[in-house]
Amino acid sequence: MRKFIAKLSLIILTSTVSIFLVYLILLCFSSNLTGLAGEVFYVIEKAEHNSGRPFVILGDSVCNQIWPQDKDSGNFSHLGCNQAITPCGTYLLMKKYLEHNPQTKEVYYMILPQTLGNDLNLNFTYQYFVIPFMNNGNMNLIEAETREMLYQKFGKFFVTNGYVKTFLLNNNIFMRQYLLHVQSKPERKYIRRLSRTAIIYLNKMRELCREHNVKLYVYPLPVKDILENHDLENFKQDVKNNGFEDILGDFIERIVYYPEDWFRDGVHFKKEILEQHREEIIAAVLKSPAM
Repeated sequence: MRKFIAKLSLIILTSTVSIFLVYLILLCFSSNLTGLAGEVFYVIEKAEHNSGRPFVILGDSVCNQIWPQDKDSGNFSHLGCNQAITPCGTYLLMKKYLEHNPQTKEVYYMILPQTLGNDLNLNFTYQYFVIPFMNNGNMNLIEAETREMLYQKFGKFFVTNGYVKTFLLNNNIFMRQYLLHVQSKPERKYIRRLSRTAIIYLNKMRELCREHNVKLYVYPLPVKDILENHDLENFKQDVKNNGFEDILGDFIERIVYYPEDWFRDGVHFKKEILEQHREEIIAAVLKSPAM
């Protein structure tokens, strides 16, 4: 009996050590992916503090280029992030900020038109939205329709299990394999349209700002001057059909177009362009002395 117990103990010990060694090896060949969502975790943490400023800017990665999230300016707190957090993530961020910043008078949502077409897209939603935002504190703030869409796209186990999300975020090998599987699925794209996610959370943003007696402005960011970026009739119809004339009524007319060679990837400005023209771009986006 003693021999059996000793043998069993040795097997358990050996197995435990082996598993631990495999885990260490995987860590050595993995890279911490928290950096990929670093700007998201940063603005979530920032939104929990009182900025002392009456105005706040939220938006996508181009917004973050123009108004860097780590450099507030004057009366404005900067919470620009990226498109992948979707309007749902922006709503959650906005709610958190307003709860901690009762002095806020105006909210500016600065985005590219295509940001309002993001419908929890397969490419980046898991890393940038599911992991940072889908937690117990936010779950009851997210509409059931949105949760179901996320479960269908990414699997309920991977959306709701915090241990799994943390493991994937910090282990590149497994995250890559999981994302390759997820991204192989077909999905509907909203090209120059309002996605269902945008419709739901623009409504919630509008209602949230009303509750806090705060003005909400939704402004477009500049795009490159090519023919397809002028084709926004469907977008305009979506605005009308969903009753967003009060916040998006002049959205299309406010779009500023710049030469294609001002952009490094067709979307983001080249560094040297921003260095030379940042104030000009800001003035053009706002078309107002508000800033």
